[in-house]
Amino acid sequence: MRPRTDVPSELLPDGSLGGADAQLLNHPRAEPRLTLVACSPAPTPAPTSRCRRTTTPPAPRHPGTPARLAVLREVARETGASVNQVVLPWQTAGELPVIPLVGASSVARLDESLAAVDLELTGEQRARPDAAH
Repeated sequence: MRPRTDVPSELLPDGSLGGADAQLLNHPRAEPRLTLVACSPAPTPAPTSRCRRTTTPPAPRHPGTPARLAVLREVARETGASVNQVVLPWQTAGELPVIPLVGASSVARLDESLAAVDLELTGEQRARPDAAH
């Protein structure tokens, strides 16, 4: 991928790297044939959830990131999974499912991501990251 030249930096005007905001989510709600695909599904830089880039972007600075990450860590402790493993079923089981693009820098990282296929979150565990702001 090449860097975008139409924006002054890698960050959006709100200081974030982007995300699935209400405007973006309205498209697949209005047109069910559309599918959301997440290049960077985890709200924190992690080897199992970043697309390969030639440079490392700054850590996400969206105002909701610390609260959502804290909730994801709680759910990870409850399930005995990693945060990256929790993110995958959280996204795929949402009202508008997201297909995560998972990258792995090693076989161990790939195994970690594949183990998330069997991870089932309760409705309450699934709802908590959505509600975190």
